[in-house]
Amino acid sequence: MFDGIKSGLARRKLLKARGMEPRCVRACGLGYAKKVGILHEATDAAQFEVARKLLFDLQKQIPFVKALGFVDNKELSDFHLQPLDFSFFCAKELDWLGFPREETVAEFCDTDYDILICLDMEDKVPLNYVKLRSKAGFKVGLYSEKNADLLDVMVSLDEENTNISELVKQIIHYLEAIRYE
Repeated sequence: MFDGIKSGLARRKLLKARGMEPRCVRACGLGYAKKVGILHEATDAAQFEVARKLLFDLQKQIPFVKALGFVDNKELSDFHLQPLDFSFFCAKELDWLGFPREETVAEFCDTDYDILICLDMEDKVPLNYVKLRSKAGFKVGLYSEKNADLLDVMVSLDEENTNISELVKQIIHYLEAIRYE
């Protein structure tokens, strides 16, 4: 019962925050991007490795690439401690509604990325909050009804290919096809 009330309050807070700041969508393809942000679920080591590979691949062609990962545990694991271009926040850095504290995500959200690539496969309040707060000009991620107000382009996956590797493959395919700066 308490979880239902809590998620309802979190949804209302997201909806209220969404209406506060109008934003101008700036479509941008990978060939034109100067700054790219990657938002991902980083609890699982395999999902983290996919995000890490994407970051390294993008760094070969884009001057500024940073990643922010959410770890749905109280503490970070050993594999979270090494990467320089990654930032993480975990469950202990959330308020009682599940929103990250401002100081935790402020730098990432306030960076004016040309493209924000969202690699979250599940609907999680902390990641939705970062998507909403991000000042990125163009936001891309997985199709879901809840992402309709948070993302500019959503990629739909086949039921048999619903995994983060396929999501990355499809997002890159569509971003490379965009010829608009």
